[in-house]
Amino acid sequence: MRSGGAGASLRVLEEDPDLAAGLEAGEVAAATQALVAPRAALEWDSRGHVWRPPHPRGHLGLLVVEGLLLREVRLLDTYSAELLAHGDLLRPWDIDGELGLPVPAEICWTALKPAAVAVLDADFVRRSAAWPPVISNLASRAVIRAKSMALNNAVTNLKQVQVRLLVLFFHLADRWGRVGVNVITLPLPLTHETLAKLVGAARPSVTTALGALAERGLLYRDDTTWCLARSATEVLASMSPDEGTPPDVRPKARASSHPTP
Repeated sequence: MRSGGAGASLRVLEEDPDLAAGLEAGEVAAATQALVAPRAALEWDSRGHVWRPPHPRGHLGLLVVEGLLLREVRLLDTYSAELLAHGDLLRPWDIDGELGLPVPAEICWTALKPAAVAVLDADFVRRSAAWPPVISNLASRAVIRAKSMALNNAVTNLKQVQVRLLVLFFHLADRWGRVGVNVITLPLPLTHETLAKLVGAARPSVTTALGALAERGLLYRDDTTWCLARSATEVLASMSPDEGTPPDVRPKARASSHPTP
């Protein structure tokens, strides 16, 4: 994957205002003007993935400002995957490349939506030293991502694929969900294959589980938008601690209609 848009730049705090949290009111305008970074659109090779960027000296990282990325770790015939989007801080030169394992393994990136990043280079790092809360907030992004990855790993260890999917979607809803009266909508381009990678299951198993959840009106896709029933929280709360299986999730007769968004 290459970076495009040479010469383009952006004001980081305009793209991501949350990074200004903790600044004094009189500091925000000055920090916004000073903290400029190159903008790089991510262009993909003919296979649509694989990214092996060099290790740039002094760079803090790449801040995603646009798009949706899927990062996969492929180990033998298994996958571990995470979604990354606006506000995520990446340092692929630290964690990608050769994994040093005695079995086939690789890291792959896929753009689910066209993506762009702010390149937090050495110049940005020097300028941001005048505003420590900005650096603190960026460090927090890295910690939050680590916690999210830990949760993703926990999800893949749940016994039932239907439960994995519900927990995953509530996790995604916390970030991307639009809350309605009965339904949380998530405008994410997630295929059955992508979801299988995210929950650590085979694609046919995910398709079967999604069909059962749709029959209950708990989780279904409306065109390009995923719809998660808010009542699914009650289903998860009823999960047996011994069996790990909420009885309400088991397939039943098709409901007459889906909840109104």
